[in-house]
Order: sequence, then C-alpha cells, then structure tokens
Amino acid sequence: MKLYLLCDESGLCERWSSGLSAMEPTVLTSFLSDSEYNAIIFITDTMIAPLSDTVIKNLFLNRVMVFSMTPDFSKAQNFLQLGAMGYGNAMMHESHLHSAYQALEEGKVWLHPDFITLMISQIRDQKSSKEKSLAVLDILSHREREVALMLGDGATHQEIADALDITVRTVKAHASAIYQKLSLKDRLALSLLLHS
Repeated sequence: MKLYLLCDESGLCERWSSGLSAMEPTVLTSFLSDSEYNAIIFITDTMIAPLSDTVIKNLFLNRVMVFSMTPDFSKAQNFLQLGAMGYGNAMMHESHLHSAYQALEEGKVWLHPDFITLMISQIRDQKSSKEKSLAVLDILSHREREVALMLGDGATHQEIADALDITVRTVKAHASAIYQKLSLKDRLALSLLLHS
C-alpha cells in the first residue's frame, strides 16, 4: 500500500522518509482532496488544522496516522472520531513508525501504549454492569480471569506480574489465551468488553 508523508517541517519529513525508506514513501506538501489515494497517510496535526471540513472528510477516507509535536489525549480522541487510524508523537522512534505503518496496512488502529492506558482508564471510570462483564469471563480459568480483570482495568503486564507473583512472560501467555478464548484483538477490546 502506498505511503504518503505530509508535514510542514522539512526536517521532520526527511526524518520520516529516511526511517520509512523501505516503504518508498512520497512526500507531499498538501493534501489534494479530489484525489483518491487509497493509501496510508502520515500527516502532522498542523497540516490538518487549516483544511476545510470537506477536505478533512476526504482525507480520512484513507488510512491516516496523525502526528503531533505535542501529543495530547483530547486531540487523539478528536482525530480518532474524525476517522484517523492512529495518533502519535511526530518525533517517535523509528521502530514505532514501522509499527504504526504495519498496523495501518493491516487495517488496524495504532496508538502509543500511554494513550491506550488512558483510554482504558476512561472506560473503567464509566459506570457499567459488573455482573454482565464477569459472566463473559466464565470460559476462562481462574488465573486467566484474574489477569483479564486486571488487564481490563488498565494494569500493565509488569503490574499484573507483581500483583499475582508470576513472571511477565506468564502474564503475556495468559493475555494471549484470554484474547483467543474471547475472540479479542487486544487489551483495549477486552476493556471495552468488560466495561460496556
């Protein structure tokens, strides 16, 4: 899938282009709303701000990853609601750029782990039916259920390992089994299931 880079700082575009050279990105200086890219677009939030609503709507018909020099949770929520498939720090490590590209190529959402933790916390804080969410976990073993509840509440693998006196590797094995048994992709999906 073709990768387009849209940023208003040449140094940043060069950094992205260099880090993602294997994907043969095309650097653009503006988004042409009448074009059908059917592509992955990495774009800075400052490039989106001056666009009209129609152009923004057309932009998000593509697989878009929005970057910010000063990432902010509320901005992330706004862009995700508009149709972005990812949000991150414009200066993030090259490995995260590759991870984001791969996720978008596969049609998945990419967010920095800190944002996922914040989203889970928000979901957890909302009132929900605990009985309904616990009934979903009946197919899990006792230990998987413990891990699932902690994952759903936003605990990290390390925090779970420390609390249950098991290794991080064991937590990850339980997490994989939980996702498979419940037909879920990740901890965000688990949190949504438990707290919706």
